[in-house]
Amino acid sequence: MYSIGQRLRDERVRQGLKLSDVSEKTRIRTVFLEAIEADQFDALPGRFYARSFVRQYARLLGIHDPELEAEIARELGEPGPVVTAEQVLASLGANVPERAPIVWRARLDPRWLAYATVGLLAVAGVLGAYLGWQRIRARAEARQAAAAIELQASPPQQTESVPASRPEPAPTAPPLVVEVAARTSAWTQVVTDGTVAFVGTLQAGQQRTFRASDKVRILTGNAGALDIRRNGTPLGPLGPEGQVRTIELTREGHTVSAPKPKASEEKPAPAEPSAPGEAPAPLPLNPQ
Repeated sequence: MYSIGQRLRDERVRQGLKLSDVSEKTRIRTVFLEAIEADQFDALPGRFYARSFVRQYARLLGIHDPELEAEIARELGEPGPVVTAEQVLASLGANVPERAPIVWRARLDPRWLAYATVGLLAVAGVLGAYLGWQRIRARAEARQAAAAIELQASPPQQTESVPASRPEPAPTAPPLVVEVAARTSAWTQVVTDGTVAFVGTLQAGQQRTFRASDKVRILTGNAGALDIRRNGTPLGPLGPEGQVRTIELTREGHTVSAPKPKASEEKPAPAEPSAPGEAPAPLPLNPQ
């Protein structure tokens, strides 16, 4: 014979449902559903909730079987019937007289009336205490069930962490591109950002391309033989052929400079010879 948990688990698998699907539809926590399918009813919060959870699970799966209800009653018990005063007195060991029709007499014994009053008060006190305890227990179980369902219905919200914004990198400046082409042979030296990139003679028709971050400096012994472009823009004439020129190029522009001329050495004029036979002029005398 199948157990309660095995019966529910087999029907759930047959319908292709997951425990998470059942939990979402019944609002019963997954850990409680696992305990029910494992017949571990002691893991549930009380017999009252165990019966309620099992019946909700069975209704969701469409199981309406008297045998399952009987198995639930055997495993989990059912709420007891309403307790009468006679049953309470019998459980306490008191003799419960059979009810007999009351015959009203003209005169009642005062002692019998006092005994009856005390007995009725005692029965009412015991019955009231028992019923009050039953109500308190039922309310406590109802609060526990509501709390369990509320916890399942309201899962904790997860806060999404916002990544810190990274500073955008500064835009990279485009490189300085210089093209040097020779119409006729010319000795040339090229320095890019302080580093010598080329030294030698460019032959007629030869072309070289140089790249730098900040500055290109070109020294040539035949300025009229070179055509130079800065980032695709021609510089124009640099000087006559056979002349030395220094060209400095940056992103903003370029300059062309010729070597400074050397200072000419001046020779002193020769002294004129004195006429023959002419005596030199006497030196002036210092006054005494």
